[in-house]
Amino acid sequence: MRVLLVEDNPDHVELVRAALERVGASKVYVAGDVPSAKELMERERVDLVLLDLKLPKADGFSLLSWVRTAPGRSGLPVVVLTTSVHPQDMKMAYEQGATGYVVKPVRFEELVRTMDRLVHLWFPGG
Repeated sequence: MRVLLVEDNPDHVELVRAALERVGASKVYVAGDVPSAKELMERERVDLVLLDLKLPKADGFSLLSWVRTAPGRSGLPVVVLTTSVHPQDMKMAYEQGATGYVVKPVRFEELVRTMDRLVHLWFPGG
């Protein structure tokens, strides 16, 4: 499973990367902003996107919208992983096609359990 993590906080990147490696991700790509994420998705095939909403240059909603309207990517699982607890952000994320919504900060073991559930749900058999 190849995962794109769109996150600009280095501490969060390391935490999420470690959780993904624990559940068997074969490759974790990291983009710190929306333009870099789009560029990476044009070059590499990814199976799952973990997306922060608060990013430099453009917010995560713009990437979510782009993924949902891009040919060949519209069904890609996109999980919002954000510090935003605002109900309107959660509502907007789901309305724009988010597959899941996880609020940071999250403890490492909790994140591992969440990632493990996602992997087994969307990628049965590994």
